[in-house]
Amino acid sequence: MVEKLKIKILGAGREVGRASVLLQASEGEKGILLDHGVDVSSEVPRFPEHVAPRDLVAATLTHAHLDHSGGLPLIYVSVEIPLIVTPLTLELAELLIRDFLKISRYYIPYEVMELMTMIRNSRAVSYGDAVEVGKYHIEVFSAGHIPGSSMFMVEVEGLKVLYTGDFNLASSCLLQGADTKPFKEADIVIIEATYAKYDHPDRLQNEAVFVRRVRDVVESGGTVLVPAFAVGRAQEIACVIHKYGVDAPVYIDGMARQAAAILEKYADEYLRDARLYRDALSSVTKVEGAKMRRRIVKRPCVIISSAGMLKGGAAVFYMERIMEDPRNAVFFVSYQVPDTPGRKVLEEGVFVSPRKTGKVEARVEWFDFSAHSGRRELIKALEYTRSSALIVIFHSEEKVGAAFRDYVESRLGREVVFPRVNEEITV
Repeated sequence: MVEKLKIKILGAGREVGRASVLLQASEGEKGILLDHGVDVSSEVPRFPEHVAPRDLVAATLTHAHLDHSGGLPLIYVSVEIPLIVTPLTLELAELLIRDFLKISRYYIPYEVMELMTMIRNSRAVSYGDAVEVGKYHIEVFSAGHIPGSSMFMVEVEGLKVLYTGDFNLASSCLLQGADTKPFKEADIVIIEATYAKYDHPDRLQNEAVFVRRVRDVVESGGTVLVPAFAVGRAQEIACVIHKYGVDAPVYIDGMARQAAAILEKYADEYLRDARLYRDALSSVTKVEGAKMRRRIVKRPCVIISSAGMLKGGAAVFYMERIMEDPRNAVFFVSYQVPDTPGRKVLEEGVFVSPRKTGKVEARVEWFDFSAHSGRRELIKALEYTRSSALIVIFHSEEKVGAAFRDYVESRLGREVVFPRVNEEITV
């Protein structure tokens, strides 16, 4: 048996974003890095705490979002270690990281060369696969978060550690819910608790309400802008609109176009209904260039576009043009981080961009299409665990995570820790 297992929280300890966890078997052994993200919620990107690349035997990546992937190229500045990742996640991560490097106005401590080194050292895995790296046995499970997302079970000399990354037990139009098997087998569960305070609405009811609102607007002669995350959320909205047979032109713009094409390549392996996805994709029109944008925004239609929080991208162009007409609508389907333009629209009814500031006369609504487990699903996941399992909560704001820790301890009878960034847990 392993004498001493060290879990060090390098990011996402009592915070949301820049997820990174170091798992190290015994003193002096090389460790496994579980994700290495970047926090882009503020103007200046924040990376996880330092880890010496030479002390790693491998890295894993649960999914492509920058708050889990955006710091990984840092590791490949000085070493070449295997990156355990699904092929779909790797392609989507390359898309997002390249865009991050291109649009960031601040110094990023790596370049495209390090990203390419990361890609070259990737070891492709599928759900159900198991790989051996040094003393570590790593199994791969579906996370149900975004297409290609994984949970990793790392076994070290008989001790099983489940790292969930972001996961969702509930199924969506795009994905089946996460695999519950690893929760039943783990000795230690490192679990995200982003939404531990909230229950998400029933997915089918939420879809129906969203589609009804969309129809209301376009049938009244208005344009619906749906700002959406480029990876996962934009494609899910396209599927929902197609599934319910909305009779209106539907357009997709921004990075969501490239992400949609990547997902199509892997639809049979990763999506809940590949046929629905391909039908939905064939029914939407990809926007090509500024001339087309100026033309379509003048007519009743639905426009799905990144960025999801109106911080940039084509969605800003559309928002500037639809905001003053009460016949139009902006329907948010992604979480709006505080101090972002999207959050300001929701809370104050005012839109601010480099070119325009003003009151939003268009209809504004937010729909909960979250890809994370809500409180109900988090509790269900932990009910699957063994009574002896140690629960490590991460990727959760302090008050939310602390309250969830107390609930899991008192109601489920599990031993729980809620570590801070840089804190080490020794088992």
